[in-house]
Amino acid sequence: MTFPSELPRDYLLTVLTEECAEVIQAITKCQRFGFDFYKEDYGLNRDVLAQEVGDALGVIDALLPFLDGRIIEQARSQKIARVLRWKKIKENIDAK
Repeated sequence: MTFPSELPRDYLLTVLTEECAEVIQAITKCQRFGFDFYKEDYGLNRDVLAQEVGDALGVIDALLPFLDGRIIEQARSQKIARVLRWKKIKENIDAK
């Protein structure tokens, strides 16, 4: 995918900040009201979350030329390992 050169880094960082806030808001609604909760003027929570994640990923894609892909890939795999480790720790705590 090619991105227009008129998308400067600092502008993309600002847009990503806004998109991350919208993802947080959609996650919070999923947690408060349910993943499959539907509200007439809002929509289905899972679909709104999917839209917001897609918006954020689009901005992240546009930022990739400014970032070191090796660091990103390493961080992604390390994050998955940490999430799995902390999930096990939480399960052990909950079992007590």
